[in-house]
This record gives sequence, C-alpha cells and structure tokens, in this order.
Amino acid sequence: MRVLTFFARLLVPLLIVAGLIADSGLERAVPEASEIQVFDTESSISGSSALTSTWYCPTAHSRELAESGIDAEVDLLVTNTSAEPTRVTVYLVSPTSPLESIYLEVPGLASRSLPIAEYTDDELVSALVEAPSSGVAVTRSIRSPYGLDAALCSSLVADEWYVLSADTQADASGHLVIYNPLPTDAVIDLTFASEAEVGSYAPSELTGIVIPAASSLSIRLDDNVRRRQLLTAVVKARFGRVVVDHLQTFNGSSGRVGFSATLASATRSASWHHPALRLEKDERVALVLFNPTEFVAETELQISSGEGKVKSVFASVGPFDLTGINILPLEDEELATNTLFVSPGNFGITVKSLNGVPIVSAAELGAGPIGSPGQESDDSELLEPQEESEKVELPKGRVSGLSILNGTPEGSGTWMLAAPNLGGQMLISVLNTSGRGEDVYLSRFGDRANYRVNVPGNSMRQLSVGTGGTWEIKSEVPIAIAALHQKTLAAGLMSIAPVKFGVEE
Repeated sequence: MRVLTFFARLLVPLLIVAGLIADSGLERAVPEASEIQVFDTESSISGSSALTSTWYCPTAHSRELAESGIDAEVDLLVTNTSAEPTRVTVYLVSPTSPLESIYLEVPGLASRSLPIAEYTDDELVSALVEAPSSGVAVTRSIRSPYGLDAALCSSLVADEWYVLSADTQADASGHLVIYNPLPTDAVIDLTFASEAEVGSYAPSELTGIVIPAASSLSIRLDDNVRRRQLLTAVVKARFGRVVVDHLQTFNGSSGRVGFSATLASATRSASWHHPALRLEKDERVALVLFNPTEFVAETELQISSGEGKVKSVFASVGPFDLTGINILPLEDEELATNTLFVSPGNFGITVKSLNGVPIVSAAELGAGPIGSPGQESDDSELLEPQEESEKVELPKGRVSGLSILNGTPEGSGTWMLAAPNLGGQMLISVLNTSGRGEDVYLSRFGDRANYRVNVPGNSMRQLSVGTGGTWEIKSEVPIAIAALHQKTLAAGLMSIAPVKFGVEE
C-alpha cells in the first residue's frame, strides 16, 4: 500500500509538469506580436528624390527545346511617368550568350514597347532595365502558343519568393524562372506545399541550387515535383538575392487551355485585396491562400460588389501549408468546405488574417473548357497532344485562357496601369479598401479624356475602356486596382496588375 501511495505522490508533480508543457504548446498556436514577420516588399515607381530607376525581368524571352524551356515571346513596356524624356538601357542577360545592350528613348508621360524577339533567339533571356532618372516603370506582355498574359517586372531583389497556384497534372506544365542580377552567385532552396500533403516538403534535387552571378535558370516543376492539382513553391536564397517568375500552361489534352505569366510575390501580409474577379458562363475563379509561418492563420474572405460587402466566409490555413478556395455560381450553392458562392458578374475579394498571422494570396482565373485529368471535357473539346516539332494550333473561334494574379497587400492612393494594345475593351476594376466613399480619378497619358468614378467604402466599380496606353489612377483614400481583358472568340485571358508610386522621402 505504501508503495502505491509513493507512486501516486510521485505521479502528481509529473502530471503538473506535463500539463504545463501541454499548456505551453497550446499557447504557441496564438503568436506573439513580436513573432509575426510581415514582409512588405512590393515593387514601386521611384519618386522624384531618387536619381535612377532599375527593374528586373526574369523572363524576357524563352524558347522550348527538346527537354527544357517554354515558348514565350515578350514585349517590354517601358513607361516614363515624369514630364522629362529619358534614355533607358535594356541589358539582355542569357546563360548562353554575352550581355547585349539596347537603348530606348522614352518621352515624358509616355510608354514605349520593345519586342525582345527582334534582338535574340536564345533559349532563356532575362532583362535588366536601367534609367538615369526616377519615375520609370517596366511591365511585360508575354505570348505563348497557348495564350497570352501580362506580368510585372520587379523593382527589387529579395531572398524569399512565393509562387502560388502552380499545377503539375498531366495536361499542365509549370516553370520557375529564377534570375540573379547581382555580381555574386546565389544559392537557393525550393520547398513546396500542396493540397494532398500537410505542411511543406523539399525535394533533395531542388536544394542548394547555384544561380551564377548575372544569370538565370529555368526549372520545370512537373519534372521535379509530384503530380498535384494545386501547388505552392517557396524560393529561398541561402546566399544572395534573386527575382522569380512563374510560367504555367494547360495544353488542352484534358480540355482546359491557357497560359499564365506571373511575377512571384516577395510579400507576406495580414490582408490582401483582389479587385478584378469575374465569374460568367464558361469561366472559373479560385483563390489560393498560403501560410509561410509556423502558426495557424485564421482568415476571413469578404466579397465586395457595387453595393459594398456582400458576404463573408472563413478558412483556416495550417503552418507552411495552403488552402484553395473554389468560387462557384450562386445557383450551385450547397454545403461545402473551402467554397465560396457568388452571383454571376464582377466582384472583388478582401482576405484578412483575423489573428494577425501573415499569409500570401493569389487568384486564378480561367475561361473556356474546364476539363482536367480525371474530369476531362467532352471529346469535341480535347486537343491532340503536340509533337515537340509541331506548331501548336488552337481551334479558331474558341474562347480560352488562364491568368494567375497575386493579390494587392495594401491599398494605395496613386497607381499606374500600363496596358498593351490588344484591340477591343478591357475592364478596369477599382476596390475601395477604406470604409469611406471617395471619388477616383483615371487619366490616360496623352489623352485629354479624364474619368471620375465615385466608389463607396468597401465597394468596387468598373470602367470599360479601350486597351493600350498608360493610366494614372488617384484617390484620396487607399484603393486596389487591376484590369481584365479577354480576346474575342480566341485564346488569351489577361490580368493586368498595376504598379504603385513610391512614397516620397
């Protein structure tokens, strides 16, 4: 009996210690403010106090070879937002050719397009753009056999980049283009998260990769990563800093067809805005939320329309994991997890982390047939797989497209939107991220026509305008903007992201 009493007394303090440990572990689910790292590393146009402008474009030209690469032709769109003309130098950087320089005169308050394919036919080319003045911005229009898209260049280099909404299924091909513009080598590691695993994983063959100084590397995801419907990638530099593009294609063998080009995000934030979303017949929309921290992120997704906030849904994102949110028509509403039902038309979404854990968010938009491996479209909508030497020819008169667009982490009062001249109309969407209604002014460089749109608080408005030209968009309250363009009866869904003006110091 005394032995039992002895062990019982010994057990009490052990249980107390175990309880304290368990309690401490539970508390770790709620991060301290000092443990939360928010990275605000968005590109911006340098203000008048800056002496120069520098932009980095990972993909300036790409050519598909037998075992690598992807066909992509790029037009650089160089915009001068200052009143004085400037002379821009474009350096073409290739792992297989000497550095080449191109000089471009850009008048004040104007844009100039530079088709890179006229200067090089290398397998992979990146671009470094420099101007001896402030106020210059660089964006891209990128064409592939499966469609076209617009992408930003970056005004910064970073040691960590987030790639959202990758797909490695049988009908998909995804590439990361990693550009090191610095004079020293960079060493990077890649980690991935998918909807099929909990947390992240790191393939050994994608660990410790050296990116030589002033060079680029293209990595084909479907050659190195498991087949997954939804995948995120983190590119982290052990040494040096880099810039990253994500190129994604669907080849039509299961139905869906499209091409997307996206500059990866170097920002983690507790709020994200998606102002230009649309769901109509034969269109699809999805959001991807990625949590780059060790804490669970509790998020709220708020839908905005012209009448303000319409509804909200909630979603949790585990540590170093992702959550995909399907957005479906309201007529299909049913009980389903990680699904948001909306009325047809245009809308915006704001994603907020309720417990302050920073996340990364992107939207994927698609048009045309929706078939994917295991859920193929009708045979009439399938495309025959192409041989490597064959030219891809898409069905004439069929609408298709893919575009992946990162969210906007913070609203701003002044934006620039540079749109390629594609013909037809594009839709500029403005989301008022504040609670106060305010007028928004839109003006196109070289055009006397100005537009004024009143946008109520937490609401959105759209403006249909012709494509082409550079727009300056201003408001007294923070706003988020983006534009959409779908080629008429053809392949090509384009999301056009803006660039914010830097804060004057």
